[in-house]
Amino acid sequence: MDASRFTCRHLLGSAAFATAAAGATTWLGALRSARAEEEGGRPSALATGAPVPLRHAEIPGFLSREQLGLHHAQHYGGALAALGGIEARLYGDTGETDKATRRELGRAQSEKANSVLLHELYFAGVTPGAQAPPTHLAGALTKRFGSLDRWRSDLEACALAANGWAMLARHPVNDRLYHVVSDAHDVGPLWLARPILLIDMYEHAFYVDYRTQRAAYVAAWFEHLDWAEAERRWRA
Repeated sequence: MDASRFTCRHLLGSAAFATAAAGATTWLGALRSARAEEEGGRPSALATGAPVPLRHAEIPGFLSREQLGLHHAQHYGGALAALGGIEARLYGDTGETDKATRRELGRAQSEKANSVLLHELYFAGVTPGAQAPPTHLAGALTKRFGSLDRWRSDLEACALAANGWAMLARHPVNDRLYHVVSDAHDVGPLWLARPILLIDMYEHAFYVDYRTQRAAYVAAWFEHLDWAEAERRWRA
């Protein structure tokens, strides 16, 4: 860029982006530290290569042992295994020099890595029994969406419209909350945004228990949100 045309706007924009990027890179680490006192801390499989165990083998009234087990082993575990194979090809001794193949492997790497992370956040974000939203986060939701009822109605609509994921995310650049609709693991995210609540809308997440009753699955998800975990993500 021509130095004579460099303005405070450029400087502030660069500073905001740098701050947001730094915050995004440390967010998961801070979140794991916040959890550590309660459950010993569980580093992401993206860091260790080993799947994070389910917090709950079943969630009565929401998801059965069979549903959770299949989801965790075949889809979360499958994404992790696929990611390992992709990265072995990309970063092995020979790498990949064919342009078309490299492009496809790069896209698949993003898709599988996002799948691993999103599944970890999803599994950690649900719990047996109903909880009330904590005061601080409830206030932020009300400020952004007008009321808790409007927040729930909007996120429910996003979930029922999504083919992949629906989530509540907080963006560190402007500190605003957003509802994000994603039709695939690597489609729809806001760069650097931090997921607070996530619902997996792929059929594999609910078909054993709900068949095609997507609305019933979404309604049950709202009743089993781990608001303590959501608060940790909000504050991390």
